[in-house]
Amino acid sequence: MPLLNTSVTHALDLADARHWTRQPPKRPIARLRHLLHHHSPSVLAPRLFAYPQALTRWAEGDLNDLTSAQATLIEREIYRTWQPDVRRRAHQQILDRGGCVTAQLHARFAYTTLNGEFHDPRLLRLTEDLPALHARQLFDARHHDADEDELRRILADGIGEAYFFRALPADQQQAAVTISDLHLIQFHY
Repeated sequence: MPLLNTSVTHALDLADARHWTRQPPKRPIARLRHLLHHHSPSVLAPRLFAYPQALTRWAEGDLNDLTSAQATLIEREIYRTWQPDVRRRAHQQILDRGGCVTAQLHARFAYTTLNGEFHDPRLLRLTEDLPALHARQLFDARHHDADEDELRRILADGIGEAYFFRALPADQQQAAVTISDLHLIQFHY
């Protein structure tokens, strides 16, 4: 059974892959060579939980000590960095043409109101179109390599506006929504 994606960053990268004009390398050696062409081993090694010397050795074809977890990290790094200009263009076209960014998630939420913080124990399955402002913020944050917490905050704000507060008048939308437990996240655009 495949692992469920709980990373907003990786979910965005997977959605961006639908817009690529060319596929990335498939083999770990070719992937590493591509990554090492754009990053020094000392910069790339911490992201892949490896030593710089190991990256150089793997890129030369010696994969004896490459673990499956490290191969997965290499794949994620390729998805994260592949065709950045195509990614930016696709995001801009989506936003300029009124395209929609749909988030599908399976999560628990917490709410902060004037009366305190409340944790909802229900595991909700939601599929919502993010408001244009939040979609733009999410793309901008992704382009600036924002951390996972920042991306989750933007996503939670968008889901709050699109789902939890859509029926309330603006003066009653005083709660803040946070994602307290994320089990699955996917984006479609």
